[in-house]
Amino acid sequence: MSQSLLRLIGKQRKQVVGLMSGTSGDGLDCALVDLSGHGLSVEIHGVRSLTFPYDPLEKAFIQSLFQPGLDARALCQASFRLGERFAQGVLDFCAELAIDPRELDLIGSHGQTVWHQPPSACREGEVPSTLQIGEPAVIAARTGAVTVGDFRVADVALGGEGAPLVPYCDYLLFRRPGRRRALQNIGGIANVSVLAESADEVVAFDNGPGNMLIDALAPVVSRGLLDIDRDGELSARGQVLPEVLSALLDDEYLRRKPPKSTGRERYGLRFAEALLRRYAHHEPVDLLATVVAFTAHAISDSLREFQLDELIVSGGGAYNRTLIARLERLIAPVVLSRVDSQGIDVDNKEAVAFAVLAVQALHGEPANLPKVTGARRRAVLGKICLPPL
Repeated sequence: MSQSLLRLIGKQRKQVVGLMSGTSGDGLDCALVDLSGHGLSVEIHGVRSLTFPYDPLEKAFIQSLFQPGLDARALCQASFRLGERFAQGVLDFCAELAIDPRELDLIGSHGQTVWHQPPSACREGEVPSTLQIGEPAVIAARTGAVTVGDFRVADVALGGEGAPLVPYCDYLLFRRPGRRRALQNIGGIANVSVLAESADEVVAFDNGPGNMLIDALAPVVSRGLLDIDRDGELSARGQVLPEVLSALLDDEYLRRKPPKSTGRERYGLRFAEALLRRYAHHEPVDLLATVVAFTAHAISDSLREFQLDELIVSGGGAYNRTLIARLERLIAPVVLSRVDSQGIDVDNKEAVAFAVLAVQALHGEPANLPKVTGARRRAVLGKICLPPL
């Protein structure tokens, strides 16, 4: 083992950047986390975060990666191209914070998911697989920082869903004795962590389409002017269609018991296009309002059995006032709050989580939760890439 890596492992307090590019493909979330310890003793002393939105060409490029039929050359090129983009994002982030990149101890990069087919989504003859691209060796080479990436595959190799992975960090950072809390992220896909006294008792799973269908319908409703339902203003103009909502909620995935995970393969563009075709006789703005209601109901229905005291929301969906107002009504009397009330930016909780997961990988600490993912046992998550000597 290199002396520099040994020194890093022995360093009690570390400056770690976490990177997240999610299923919405709308930007790169960056979080600089000042933390100490590892395992159950990890402690965060401060977080500074920013999101760098992708420009239209970058977003179109990322969206193109979700289409079937990409050949090996295109996928390989994309992985290295995104590695360069993520590395530049780290350097731009450091410039914004007025810090020297050489002060960074570690980077944890989730990468960009382009395919996720866990055991629950496999047909006969298929093997579970997941692919996050954005080569971490490129990030390490360009930034000079040890970089950890490819977090999901170790869990899938042990029969797990490979998702969600954030619940372990939610447990470390947000558990409160005597209080039943859940952390609800509403990104492209919605996912929840229901916390407990012990990490082994945490329940977590993907619980619906999140913003994915909302984002697919927003350009239709706005005639191409908007790519999201900003602040819920578009959907607030529509009327929820009860018969469409009922049909959407009659969903095999939502009825399935955890462990489970899902993604663009189920709730992506093809789902949205089929919805628009099937209900072409309805106004698009009413379909958008109904999809927002679908997201809220999918989340609230999944939480009924847990007797929560508090639901803490993060992700881009936290800004959608129409969605949050409906969700708040559906879960009452459970208290709904946003994660920024806990000192972490709404947009960047997952980036913080991958900074924490990078530290766990560095120290050889298992970071999956088999009860959550269905894996046969605990696993160290992530692959470590060293910068040039």
